[in-house]
Amino acid sequence: MLNIECSQQSRHEFIGLCENGCKQAVSLPNFNDVDHEALGMKVVIIGCGVAGVTAAMSIRKSMADAEISICTDEPYLYYPRPRLYEVMSGGKRPEEIYTHPSQFYESQMIRVFLNTKVTKIDAENRRLQTKDGAEVDYDKLLLANGAYPFRPPLQGVEKKGVFTLRTIFDALEIKEYAEKTNEVIVVGGGLLGLEFAASLRKLGKEVDVVEINSRLLPNQLDQESAAILKDKLEALSIHPFLGIKTKEILGKDTVSGILLDDGRVLPGSLILIAAGIRPNTSLAAEAGIKTNRGVMIDQHLQTSDNDVYAAGDIAEFNGNVYGIIPPAIEQAKIASANILGQNQIYKGTVHTTTLKIADITLISMGMVNPEDRRYNEIKKTNKQEGIYKKIVLDQGKIVGAILLGDRKGSAAINRLMDQQIDVTKYEESILEDNFDYRKILN
Repeated sequence: MLNIECSQQSRHEFIGLCENGCKQAVSLPNFNDVDHEALGMKVVIIGCGVAGVTAAMSIRKSMADAEISICTDEPYLYYPRPRLYEVMSGGKRPEEIYTHPSQFYESQMIRVFLNTKVTKIDAENRRLQTKDGAEVDYDKLLLANGAYPFRPPLQGVEKKGVFTLRTIFDALEIKEYAEKTNEVIVVGGGLLGLEFAASLRKLGKEVDVVEINSRLLPNQLDQESAAILKDKLEALSIHPFLGIKTKEILGKDTVSGILLDDGRVLPGSLILIAAGIRPNTSLAAEAGIKTNRGVMIDQHLQTSDNDVYAAGDIAEFNGNVYGIIPPAIEQAKIASANILGQNQIYKGTVHTTTLKIADITLISMGMVNPEDRRYNEIKKTNKQEGIYKKIVLDQGKIVGAILLGDRKGSAAINRLMDQQIDVTKYEESILEDNFDYRKILN
């Protein structure tokens, strides 16, 4: 286990897992306790999410003597946020959803500073300052400090019993509060909202989902597949209310339900808001780094400051803030390569999202709702089994796909999209269960 001696005042403790799975207290140093003179390039990463950890691993793989430091204001090591529902439902303890145990970071010589909030970036002098007064210099800085959950300005949103879910702390808090209630309302029918709803249903709660759009997952599904998904959720006793707004959260000090804009009242003593995210841009903006919706990056993942890069939920590329894992990983790898001077180009990421709830599986890739008539759509539906498959073609090449209820062929379809292979002569059979993708893949 990593255990660096430091003063009691500067020690940051967290719970790690030893090799046999037992919990142990682990101590990590403060910036001021570390000798920063012995190693090579100093790379500091703000954020211990998927982008930050992927970048750290990529840099270490390419440069053995780089000094890599990750700082995060959370007390936990990296965990995939989609697994928060496992903590919220009680299926896993927080440390059981860590992607890597503490020894991994030690073996990779990656210093992780937990409970360490960076409060200032001095870009001119390439120096950071933390909440506890520590300072550290950097040669290159990667902003991977993600986003925060958006709370719409609803009347009553400040009441007790209203939650958002972004961190392990949130998941534990919701789990504890959920023990006191049987009726839950999820405001927002996006991917995370539906996963959260399923987690709370797993706890035996009655769950309603309120979605402002007329169908679930409008960016990932079309009308037909969204209707099938709705039926599947209702079979799990998750009740979607579509095309309607939440007007007010009811209750005196503690929530008792919500008022919809059509006058209906849904009872509920726990409200979970899943209304999207907003990038954490304030730190960068205060340092004079250009921001818009997110921190603005170019094709090298570089910000307006040549020594500062950004990746993941905080980054905005060509007007896009992706907010999902695949782009975060791709951006982190390219940013780390360019931090090391390898001159790699980022062209954007094809939108690929996945959903797994009980026996419901969904993969959505690329353009799924084309408006131009030049696109050709091929579909296969089995409503009885809840299966819907669709691929979208542009001049014979796949540019989008929906696979609901059956993921078979998803990896091959993704490769066909990447390689831009013409599948025109296979249009009649490509969605059949026995189709052999090997005959058209390079």
